[in-house]
Amino acid sequence: MASSSQHKAAIVLKHNGIIAHQTDTIFGLACLPNTLMLARLSSIKKRPSDKTFILLASSYEQLSSYIAIDKQAINILNVKTDKPTTWLVKPAQGIPYDLIGASQKVAIRITSFTPIKHLCEQVGAIASTSANISNQKVCTQPEQIRKMFGPNIDYVDPNQTPGTGKSSTIIDLSSGNIIRR
Repeated sequence: MASSSQHKAAIVLKHNGIIAHQTDTIFGLACLPNTLMLARLSSIKKRPSDKTFILLASSYEQLSSYIAIDKQAINILNVKTDKPTTWLVKPAQGIPYDLIGASQKVAIRITSFTPIKHLCEQVGAIASTSANISNQKVCTQPEQIRKMFGPNIDYVDPNQTPGTGKSSTIIDLSSGNIIRR
């Protein structure tokens, strides 16, 4: 069951807002994965347009309209991993360029981290990125997020459950190559 802060975050997202939240790894900023919101989030982070976002979801079904994969790949995605794992997969036709960039792959992570799982159950997949200005240190506390971004963030979840504090493993699903451990 979603907490009241997850419910508030879901309302903000549904109204085209940007939230700050704890992911299963580090603090992040998130929005719904549409072109307008992805452009706003890129602007807030002052990041180059070729940097992409990750899609966080609580199930494969929430990602099905964003990715083009076969049944064998679906089986791999549905296996729980010991460490948060981000998969690079072939995108579906017509998804926003901000999700695929020059790599022509979309980064996805199906999470079992309860706060994000409950949030995604309310709104579907969310586009997420680290909570920092591009090339600066990632915020580790809600107060740092407010100081760094001010009113540009529409909601900062006050009830943060710590993630691992470490980046996820990144694996290219089609080749099996580990990009980052």
